[in-house]
Amino acid sequence: MIILTSFAFLAGIVTVLSPCVLPILPILLSAGIDQSRSRPYGIIIGLIASFSFFTLALTALVAATGISPDFLRWLAIILIMFFGLTMLVPQLGMWFEIITAKIARAGSGVQEQSTHAGSGFFGGLILGIALGLLWTPCAGPILASITTLAATHAVNWHAVLITIAYSSGAGIAMLAIMYGGSKLTNFIAPHSQQVRQIFGALMILGALAIALHADIIFQQLAVKYFPMVTIDDNELVKKELTTVSSNKNKSINVAGDTQKAPDFVGIQQWINTAPLTLEQLKGHVVLVDFWTYSCINCVRTLPHIKKWYDAYKMMGFVVVGVHTPEFEFEKNPANVQSAVTRFGITYPVALDNNYATWKNYDNHYWPAHYLIDQQGIIRETHFGEGEYDKTENAIRTLLGLASQVETKKEQPKTMMRNITPETYLGYERAAGYHPSIEVEPDQTKMYDYKSSLNVNQIGLKGLWKIERQSITSKSENSSLDLNFVANHVYVVMKSDAPQLVTVLLDDKPLSAQYKADDVNNEGKIMVNKARLYNILDLKGDYGNHTLTLIVPEGVSLYAFTFGG
Repeated sequence: MIILTSFAFLAGIVTVLSPCVLPILPILLSAGIDQSRSRPYGIIIGLIASFSFFTLALTALVAATGISPDFLRWLAIILIMFFGLTMLVPQLGMWFEIITAKIARAGSGVQEQSTHAGSGFFGGLILGIALGLLWTPCAGPILASITTLAATHAVNWHAVLITIAYSSGAGIAMLAIMYGGSKLTNFIAPHSQQVRQIFGALMILGALAIALHADIIFQQLAVKYFPMVTIDDNELVKKELTTVSSNKNKSINVAGDTQKAPDFVGIQQWINTAPLTLEQLKGHVVLVDFWTYSCINCVRTLPHIKKWYDAYKMMGFVVVGVHTPEFEFEKNPANVQSAVTRFGITYPVALDNNYATWKNYDNHYWPAHYLIDQQGIIRETHFGEGEYDKTENAIRTLLGLASQVETKKEQPKTMMRNITPETYLGYERAAGYHPSIEVEPDQTKMYDYKSSLNVNQIGLKGLWKIERQSITSKSENSSLDLNFVANHVYVVMKSDAPQLVTVLLDDKPLSAQYKADDVNNEGKIMVNKARLYNILDLKGDYGNHTLTLIVPEGVSLYAFTFGG
């Protein structure tokens, strides 16, 4: 435990070298140029307390009060903008100085001497609390397991100690930055008011950058041009983390080490059933299926899961589909209900919008299957598609039935085929754009890529807005070209009103032999819901092709996925 706490402290110090410090750097420097000696300490104490509290208790706070995490984030941004205004506008600064001085006197009985607005300990404490809330997403690998424990309401004293050590390391490094800024005061004394106003404006710009997610641009550039410094991704730390986060789900039986199945936690809504717990399901064989309705790999497993459920539900077999969303629109219960109806799913489905159950299982994949016996022990796991016969035989064995399903051996492939990887279009995970396309987050821009596309590259033409998870056409003649290698092509799209997207293949109208389920006889896709659309089936015509989509105004595209 001493080793892990020490590494957490060092990791906190190193965290200030990460890209996410860039937007708040002006805020830290502005605190340093203040003449108050107590303000930096107020900021650091507020930051450590806020960071630790929200890391450990945010999930429980949201569950208990119903307050949105976005509301807390916006509150922190507004506070930082307000502090920037107190530096930018002297009259507002004087008013805030009077208020904070009165509060400080009421709390300590001593008048805090302060020459600038909010420059004392109390003002720094408020600013530190806001910074701690915004800093929380910057937690590195060491806090990943701690966040999982917090999300599943299993925080222990080890988690508290590690979190405080981590935030203390970050706080000390930030204190050094602020005192570095204080060295500037000797040089700026003749122009101190003007410099304060400049830093006030920078604080406001920093808060706006965070509010508009423009900080992602800085982070992407930093990651691209500067190597990341990490000290916590090593085997010793991983081993220590395992001892902290994995004990609660371990049990021992005569067969040796076995994994007790974690329960369903943090579920927003249940479909096809009242709320369930694994305790209620004891005596049944349970298959927990992590899926999301726009994931083609998940969709391809559904016929097999439905077949098993229909065949064995009268014998004590239960399927629980844990729907953990990949995109924001997949969090909408109406969209999930529509998908459940469309796919003909009749077994229970749990909406895990906050990844609570996902984290409880320490899951990392869509789809993922966990087969649980009548005593609540995980007996089989499988990630991805395939091995359906093996899974069905395991179900039958746990039900006390003979393994009557013949396990088919895969035929060796004479040649490994490369296909285009899953391709995301929003700026958060953008990949594969033509080099002439400069991705500008949340900006509407006219695109016209130059030269030909290489394999796996995307070109845009017309007016497009590139958003965090998607791109949206802003004109009737916008188009997207994709150079791909695959046999099947799928795309996640949505539109608020029904609209037709035209499909071309190799610059020609799509022939009837190649159109897939969601393309009509005219080579068009009716986009009327946010979901995965099946657009191409090349019937084994493996090779290099160019797909063109002509996209009317208002239609959004999220990602392409492919099949061999």
